[in-house]
Amino acid sequence: MMVVPTALPVTKSMNAQIKLRQAIELMQDGQVAPAVDLLNRLVAGGELDAKGRAAAYVWLAESRDDGAFKIRCLEQALKHDPNNQQIRQGLQQLMAAPPSPRPAAGPALRRAELEEMPAVVGILGGLNGPASGVFINVDGMIATTSYAIGGASRATVMLDAKRHVPGAVVRRFPTHDLALIKTALRQAEKPTVAPPSTIAEGTAVVALGYGGAKLRGLLGRFNSRKTQHWLRTSIPPVQMPDAGGNPLVDENGQLLALLTRNVDGAGKALALLMSHIISLAAQLGRDRRLIPESEYCAACGGRARARLYGGGRCETCGAALGGDVGASAVSPQTDKLAALFGENAARPCPRCGARVGDYDGRCLRCGQAVTVNASAGS
Repeated sequence: MMVVPTALPVTKSMNAQIKLRQAIELMQDGQVAPAVDLLNRLVAGGELDAKGRAAAYVWLAESRDDGAFKIRCLEQALKHDPNNQQIRQGLQQLMAAPPSPRPAAGPALRRAELEEMPAVVGILGGLNGPASGVFINVDGMIATTSYAIGGASRATVMLDAKRHVPGAVVRRFPTHDLALIKTALRQAEKPTVAPPSTIAEGTAVVALGYGGAKLRGLLGRFNSRKTQHWLRTSIPPVQMPDAGGNPLVDENGQLLALLTRNVDGAGKALALLMSHIISLAAQLGRDRRLIPESEYCAACGGRARARLYGGGRCETCGAALGGDVGASAVSPQTDKLAALFGENAARPCPRCGARVGDYDGRCLRCGQAVTVNASAGS
């Protein structure tokens, strides 16, 4: 009796390898868009082995002429295949190449009226490289990503190749990946922002990058209360042309959201609703009018009031303000500082007497165990 061999089942890993070969063939045939789409889906999934994921990132690097993008792709490839000398040499050559010459900064515009607001501006001076940004009101406030700015307190805003203006970072919201930069510019009109109620799942969008980069994708909206200010996109962060801050617009040119470095469960970039960003900026404006002496803390991104009462550290994160602790000319007002830092909000520590409270049974000031004698009153 002849035994007929049965075909081996195609595993997920084998199927992924087949798709990888298809993507490479598409790229070699000049069909870049479908190849990139397939490669992005492969690197976002978990079906390729380490060497396969490295190969996918290498071919993604070939999809654009942007040197910074190629470097990010090859860095990802090297993480998955660290012994691959070809990838390492390619990365070293890219990093050794001279950067693209930047146009000389034009005269700073201190007080300028812009009849037509740029759709997207460039941001330089942050700790994580160049980024994009967008004006969000007529008073010269610009939104970009907290990731791009890092601990910097100032940035240069590039309106175009010849016009560069100084900007001061006035607030960061790290959990939102949002930074707000104030400039001396004034715009003729407010940006056209789409109401959240009109934004539908499946909307075609374009993320604009300074310098002309455009990323196309689709939207999907989170419905949970905790994520009501976020929009899903189909854009992988590896495709972003810079450190984020790309305004997301619909086919009518309305501002929908700001593309960030935060990702959803599928590894796709999340965008923060523009209406929420404008609301946060408006609240910041009210706070600054009520307490004009508050200052920006570059460490945590908040607004600190400690100097009003002679303090030298941020009441939110404890970082030194203005470089030197105790640099304030105001004599310390112990009672007001204690209230500001929450030192009267808890029972006194039996060891050191501080009222800062305790965590996990230990005083937040001295670190000693805080014990409460349950039978003390008996």
